[in-house]
Amino acid sequence: GRDPTNTTQEQQQQEQQQQQQTQQQQSSSSSSSSQQQSFGESCRYFDGFRAAGEATSMPSGVYDIEELKKWGKDKNWCPYYLTRQAINHASVLVFNYQYMLDPKVAKMVSKELESESIIVFDEAHNIDSVCIEAFSVTLQSRHLEQATRSLGRLSGEINRVKASDGARLQAEYRNLVSGLVDRGLLDSNPSEGAGELASNVLGPDVIEEAVPGNIRRAEHFVAFLRKVVEHLKARLRTVASPTGGVTSETPLAFLHRMITTTSLEAKPLKFAHSRLSSLLRTLQVPNLDDFNALCDVADFASLVATYSEGLPRFAIIMEPTIAGGPNPGIQLACLDSSLAIAPLFKRFGSASYYSC
Repeated sequence: GRDPTNTTQEQQQQEQQQQQQTQQQQSSSSSSSSQQQSFGESCRYFDGFRAAGEATSMPSGVYDIEELKKWGKDKNWCPYYLTRQAINHASVLVFNYQYMLDPKVAKMVSKELESESIIVFDEAHNIDSVCIEAFSVTLQSRHLEQATRSLGRLSGEINRVKASDGARLQAEYRNLVSGLVDRGLLDSNPSEGAGELASNVLGPDVIEEAVPGNIRRAEHFVAFLRKVVEHLKARLRTVASPTGGVTSETPLAFLHRMITTTSLEAKPLKFAHSRLSSLLRTLQVPNLDDFNALCDVADFASLVATYSEGLPRFAIIMEPTIAGGPNPGIQLACLDSSLAIAPLFKRFGSASYYSC
């Protein structure tokens, strides 16, 4: 027979191991809950909208912003997502120019409109300035500092996801090996002119080809963007120095200097905006507004690299003080309003412009 003393000791060891496992599970659960609270809390209105599914419909009528908010609150549905769904069933939509002309906004609203839709622009004498503003980017030194902080936070998010759900980043990497459209990273066929950025910000090579290998890995892309931000900071320091002043360059000259100084390549720069959008979507980061400055940097890089050849369609202006503020800044000024308006003629069969 076995020594009862040894049996008792074995039982005690097993009980201790079970207690340790339970404590570890509780600690892991607590850590996971803490991370969820740190990286964003659930919205009951969005949860209500998602739970309702196909039932999230609205009766016929005319709805303005306040009516949509009231309807959403009464139903416990998010009015933002409710509106985006209602757009697909509306007979008439009235909104600002930007929802049609600015690709960063249009991709969320007007991309679902059918090609048979009739587009009417009222007060069209303002349309040139709206088109030019939609494709112009202004970066001040404070924006670049914010972009640097965003890159630090992005690195933290990447490390967090690697530790908790590394398969998510691996899946994104596999998607980036194929073209953006083939893997669904752009929402529609570029030949239809209806892609979220297809016909006006991204060139055909960006849409159809694989994302360059040196920015596919999330951490490599963050290091890539960091070089871009540091280069822009250096350019603004020169402009703000006693020997500096207002400077104007073509995109080609600016791009050549950036490539020479940083050893970056032009082609990955074209992908900067779409690559950042993909990464933010993969990481599911809350408070996307905190990344606006970094998105502007990526947008700036993509536009400069895309439109660096041929007739100048942009001008790059650097000033010691810009937009009436105390900070030095750099502006990518669009010179060609057709960049925004031309895709509408390709996409819709009827577009009318009125001005009084």
